[in-house]
Amino acid sequence: MPPAMPAPEVVIIVLNWNGRDLTLKCLRSLDRLQYERVTILVVDNGSQDGSTAAIRDQFPNVKLLPLAQNLGYARGNNAGLEAALKEQPQWIMFLNNDTEVAPDLLTELIRGTERYPEGGIFGPKIYYDGPEDIIWYAGGEVDLRLGRLRHRGIRHRDRGQYDQPGKTDFVTGCCLLIRADLAGELAGFDPAYSMYVEDADLCYRARRLGVDCCYLPAGKVWHAVSSSMGGVFSLRKVGHKFLSSMRFLWRYARVWHWPSIAAYQLVYYGLLGPMRYLRQRWG
Repeated sequence: MPPAMPAPEVVIIVLNWNGRDLTLKCLRSLDRLQYERVTILVVDNGSQDGSTAAIRDQFPNVKLLPLAQNLGYARGNNAGLEAALKEQPQWIMFLNNDTEVAPDLLTELIRGTERYPEGGIFGPKIYYDGPEDIIWYAGGEVDLRLGRLRHRGIRHRDRGQYDQPGKTDFVTGCCLLIRADLAGELAGFDPAYSMYVEDADLCYRARRLGVDCCYLPAGKVWHAVSSSMGGVFSLRKVGHKFLSSMRFLWRYARVWHWPSIAAYQLVYYGLLGPMRYLRQRWG
């Protein structure tokens, strides 16, 4: 019997900006990963809260890439990608710093990639950080007719209804596993976006190359949603999301989509958005 092939090498990129406590919590969960061939790289976006000193002190085995200033989500992650590619891994994972991962996350994701040889981008099932069984992401859907990008299963209680793996329109950048060669070919995230939709754009460009994006629910992550943006329905988040969504639609929607896009966006951002904001603010 031939010897078993070694597990593929993975570099996990965690982007931090003044999120010391969240990042340390994330790193503690990564420290429990049941996967040996993994390197953790924290990219620090010019933090002023003592993040780099705390990381060096508590996690000396974690690689740290301190940047002189805040380059934003896309450029910060791309700086990490450039550094990670020098390690020549087979896979790269982009992971938000406001997450905690299951110990078998990488084991399950790497196992799942073997089922989809045409796949190049993979994502797990992601829950809100509390209650722990409320889903935040169970696959991504893009509807260019309405200009709608959304997470499947969002705010649903997990009863196993999203346990089937398969192809998906996009994988969220909250936890995105990508083949290293594909990440290099796509040159990472597009910095033209404003903190949102970079992930959908990355996946759309990959799909244009004939590469599948896949959802693998056996992997589990918990996410403190929008912790750096003031909450799930904060005005700052809504503004950034709207601008990025419009950029994505300008690139990929067809002319005949725009009447229905305009109607949907008016309802979503003009009516539903303010209602959700007021409900969050005033309970």
